[in-house]
Amino acid sequence: MILDRGFIIVEPKTDFINWIQKYSKDSPIGLDDDLVIKQNYEEIFLYELEISGIDEAYWPEINLDNFNCYFNTTVGVSVVDLKQK
Repeated sequence: MILDRGFIIVEPKTDFINWIQKYSKDSPIGLDDDLVIKQNYEEIFLYELEISGIDEAYWPEINLDNFNCYFNTTVGVSVVDLKQK
């Protein structure tokens, strides 16, 4: 299925992160982005390679250095579909 959508990336600033952490120690907002990427890069990398349509024999080695060379990342905590049905 192809989705006809755009996206907006909303990144919390330090003041918002500090405010959240003042009232909630369990909020995912403010987690270390590098840690989130290190924990999930393999799954993301494999997905991107699979949808590329390139034969697996030509895929680069799947490691964090290559992931960081091939992709820019922004870590978020929610996705909201703003389009009405």
